[in-house]
This record gives sequence, structure tokens and C-alpha cells, in this order.
Amino acid sequence: MFRSMLCEIRTSFTCRSYSTFGRPLCTFDRRPHSLSFLTLNRFVQTHPPTPIRSFSTSVPLLSQSAPPVEHGVPPRSDPFSPAEINKIFGPRAKIPPAMGNRVLAVLHGRRVAGTLDLDLPKDITRSVPPSSRDAALEWLRENYPLDEDAAILARIEREELEEQQKLIQRAEELGLYKPQSGSFGAERGDSNDPYGKSVLKEIRERNEARLLAEQERKRKEWLENENKEREQLLRQVQQNTALQKFDDSSALEVRERADPAERPLLAWIQKHHLQATDWNMEAAEKSSTARRILPSLALTLLVLGLSYAFAANYEAPARADRMWPDMPPAAATAVAIMGANLAVFLLWKFPPAWRILNRYFISVALKPHPLSIVGNVFSHQQFRHLALNMLMVWFIGTKLHDDIGRGNFLGLYMAAGAFGSMVSLTGHVLLGQLMITSLGASGAISGIVAAWCLLHSQERFTIFLLPPEWQEVISAKGWVLLTGFVAFEIFNLVSPFRVVKLDHFAHLGGYLIGAVWALAWNDEQEKKRRKNRTWFERVMSE
Repeated sequence: MFRSMLCEIRTSFTCRSYSTFGRPLCTFDRRPHSLSFLTLNRFVQTHPPTPIRSFSTSVPLLSQSAPPVEHGVPPRSDPFSPAEINKIFGPRAKIPPAMGNRVLAVLHGRRVAGTLDLDLPKDITRSVPPSSRDAALEWLRENYPLDEDAAILARIEREELEEQQKLIQRAEELGLYKPQSGSFGAERGDSNDPYGKSVLKEIRERNEARLLAEQERKRKEWLENENKEREQLLRQVQQNTALQKFDDSSALEVRERADPAERPLLAWIQKHHLQATDWNMEAAEKSSTARRILPSLALTLLVLGLSYAFAANYEAPARADRMWPDMPPAAATAVAIMGANLAVFLLWKFPPAWRILNRYFISVALKPHPLSIVGNVFSHQQFRHLALNMLMVWFIGTKLHDDIGRGNFLGLYMAAGAFGSMVSLTGHVLLGQLMITSLGASGAISGIVAAWCLLHSQERFTIFLLPPEWQEVISAKGWVLLTGFVAFEIFNLVSPFRVVKLDHFAHLGGYLIGAVWALAWNDEQEKKRRKNRTWFERVMSE
């Protein structure tokens, strides 16, 4: 359809296309139309030619130069032979092979560019008759088909864009227009963005590429360090006698590292685990017994002194000044202790906190930290361990709290917990069990249990779940019950066959503090009772 319209397009005087010589050729206003010779004659009659002005021109003659030689696009890489040229153009045309190849290249190039309607170069029009040119064009269309209509449309759009760019550039030169990109022809951004290339976007892309490269480097380094870690641990086991005595061999194995690209969560957990356990085992083993015990002992004595001072000077606040005025004091104290233990328990589930927890909230005989003497009292890693200790705080701690008050209860709780941790650390260090770790509120719980049993030493204790008729039979006095607890701990400590795996040193330390405190409390209460006797009671007692 477009090829049939080319002859009509060339007769239009409203065109804006330009030939090689710069004269108007045709337009394509994209509306179907046809111009007959009658219409053309009427147009010429109603529009007489413009008068010619002699010795004037819009372009200086000296500036006009010869048009460039048009080489076209050869249909194939090899030139056509004389026999093929005669077959294409006809034997009567007698076209030389060089000229024949040039005609075919120019015609094929015009087909590709969509410019078949333009005049051919003069050397071709002089040497090749129109019939031969038409024969060559038909031969090209038959043997090298292509969409000439699409090429014409592409040419029209290309010429319109060039004309628009010329107008924009001219308007910019005259100061009538300023592009958003700063200057005509400036480099644009992605998707032909008129605002130009974004420097911030380039910086962001460079930073993203740098971060990706850094992540890849760290990933490879992470995976490659697994063998180094295994060799280092093996060397430490060979040099460290404490590691050789350690029973749990699974703890001394290097687990396979997860690929961060495939299992990012597991790799994240493993990374924090390694950071939390990154200790200098050789330096820790060289530490002396005194260096392991004395700093923690000094802190333990400080805690005992502060606990005694707190118990002696504590004054209960008024009900209006309490944080939870509607809750009994014993329940409020127990809830606060349970909340602190629960918070530390949840931190053990958060890998980034492991490094701090391993330093301050667990007692390690190989490399003890003084503050862990207090921190491990509020630390639990297993929910069963936490639940059992907190039940003891609620059922026994609240009863003891009601008897002795908040100041004495908290002082006893902290003193028993710190002293129990100190006894545990000292026992493991002296026995050479340097790989043993300890944590939990068991020492503090043992202290309040011992105090409760001795404060009610003559009362009988039983299991409340038993039937009433059995409770009279299965019962024991407080001092007997405490004696049984201590005997059980000592038996498990010295026996080669342990019933349960517990920190018996910490329990015994807690029992000792609780018993000493209860005896001191009973003695003080007896002194107060004697001091407050009436004269009649004094006479009768004498």
C-alpha cells in the first residue's frame, strides 16, 4: 500500500521531507489521499509560481558541496558475477559488473532505509535505463524480501524526530527554550529521562555493587574458616588438659557451617555462636587458681555485705508509694524476681545477646568473670529449669517473705545466690573441672528453703497432694526435712553414681547461707522477746 502511495506523495506540495540536495520532496500526513493530474493543474493555476529574484539565494553558493557518494547496502557479501548481472538486468542492457553491483547495492540500501522515492545518483541514471533499474528492483524484492512499508514508516518517524530536534536546538540557540536536561543533546538518564543521569543513582549503584562484593567476600571467608576452626580446636584439645578430661565430646566438634546464600538464618545463628565462644583457650588455661577464685571471692564478699546492709536498713514504702499498691508485697516481690529471670531466659533465645550472656550470666570455671557470680543467679537456658525454680519462689518464697519482710527476703535471696555460685566456682576450680559451666537460681532457692525449714523447724511438713490420712504418716519436721536435702546433695556429690546432674556445690552453699541466716534470725527474735518481757514473765522465768 505504501509503495503505491509513493508516487502520490511525491506530487504533494505540503511535504517536509528533504532529499540529498535539500529540496522538498514529499510529506506523509498519514491520511489517505490521491492527487490526479486535474487536481494538480488546478493547484498550479490557483497558485502561480513565486517570482524569482536574481542574484539572491538563501544559501551561499560557495557553501554548497558535492553530495557524498552513496554506496548503499550490498544484498550479499560476495559481488555478483557478470553472468548474474546479465541475468538480472537483461542481456540487452549491457551493464558492466561494477555498475551492476553498485545499482543493486544502492537499490537494496534504499529499500532498507525506506527512500526508494528519492532520486538515484546521477551516474546510475546515466548508465542504467529505467527498465533495467525496475528489473533489478523486482529481482531484489523476489530474492531478498523485506518489509518496505515498515522501512518507509521508520524513515518518516526518523525524519520527523530529526526535524523536531532541529527546531528544539534552534529554539535553544535563540533563548526561547531550555531543556530540562540542561543543554540540547545532553546525556539522558534511563528510559530516556529528560532530567539526565542521576549522580545519586550512580553512587547508589556503585555502593550496592561494593556491598554485594563485600558480602560475597565475607561468605567465602566464612565457609573457608571452617577448616581453620577445626584445626584450631584440635590443637587446643591436644594442648589443654582440661579439654582432654571433658566428657561431652559433642561440644568439642566443629559443626558444618551453613552457606549464608542458601540458609541465611542458620548461618546468622552460627556466626553469633562463634562470636560468643571466641575465647583464647591457651591464655585461659595458663591462669592460676588464685586468679580464677580471688576476684569472684572479692565480689561475693561485697554482695554479702551489701545484702546485710540492705536487710538491716530497708524500710517498707507506704502503700501509695508502691508500684503495685493493690498487690500484696510478697506477690509483688516474687513477680519482679520471676520477670527478671524470664527476661534473661528470653535473651538466651536471641543469638546477638549470647556474647554478653556468656560473659556475665553464666559461671565458667575455665575463664570466670566476677560479675557472673551475680548474673548467673537470674539466668536459665531451659524452660523446665526456669519453671521449677520460679515455682519454688512463688510457693515458698512468698511465705518466707510474709514472715521476714521484703528487706530480709531480698538480702537472703541475693546472698544465698552469690555465695552458692562462689562455692560452685571454687569447687570446680579446685577439682580441675574447668570445663564445667553453671547457671540458675538454685543457690538462692536453696537459701530460702533452708531458712523456711529452720524458721519452722518444729512444724511438720508434708506433700499437699496426698490424702489427709496419709499426710500424718508421710510428714517430717522442718529441721529433719532440711537435713534430708543436705544429705541428698552430699550423697550425689561424693557418689560415682549420680542420681541427677545438678550443681550440688551451689545448692550446698545456698543451704549454708540460709541456715546461718535462719539461726541468726531466731537468735535475734529470741533476744527481742526477752527484752520485751514483762516483769511477771521475768520473775516466772527465773
